[in-house]
Formats: sequence, C-alpha cells, structure tokens
Amino acid sequence: MRQYHLALGQKAKQFRRYPPAAREAGWQGRVAMRLAVSESGAPIGISLLGSSNFPDLDQAALEIMYLAAGHTEVPESLRGRAFTIDLAVDFHPDDAP
Repeated sequence: MRQYHLALGQKAKQFRRYPPAAREAGWQGRVAMRLAVSESGAPIGISLLGSSNFPDLDQAALEIMYLAAGHTEVPESLRGRAFTIDLAVDFHPDDAP
C-alpha cells in the first residue's frame, strides 16, 4: 500500500492546481480524502474525509487525486482486489503555481 501511496503523491504533482482565487485570497488548508480502487486498478470513487473549510480547495484536491489515480499503476501486490486508501493534499499560498 505504501508503494501505491508514494506513487500517487508523485503523480499528483503533475495535476496539482491551486485555484487562483483561493491563492489570491490567501486560503490554505489540508484536504483529507478516501480513494476507492476497483479490482482492475481503476479509481471508482473519491470522498472527502476532512475539509479545508474552503470548497474551492476541497474540489481541487479531489480532482487532483482522482486524476492522479487514473494515471498511476497499481502495484502487483494490490491487483485483483478492491481497496481504499486515505490521502491528503495541503494548500499554502506560497506553494509553486
């Protein structure tokens, strides 16, 4: 599971998007979510576990991780079974765009 978690984090960097209005307003926070993956390795759902208290940041984080999941190969050890994995995305206004 750790290998997949790390791979998702790396792939998420490619899709990372800090909503411009949120950055300008100085909004920051952590978004916690749970990703569900099917037996075939495809993402089948993502849900919010903990809000940043800013809907724009929450939505951006959900989109980032869902896209990352769709482009990250599931390790051999996890193939053939459905599973969930908990993830988080942090937003800070001084992050790179």
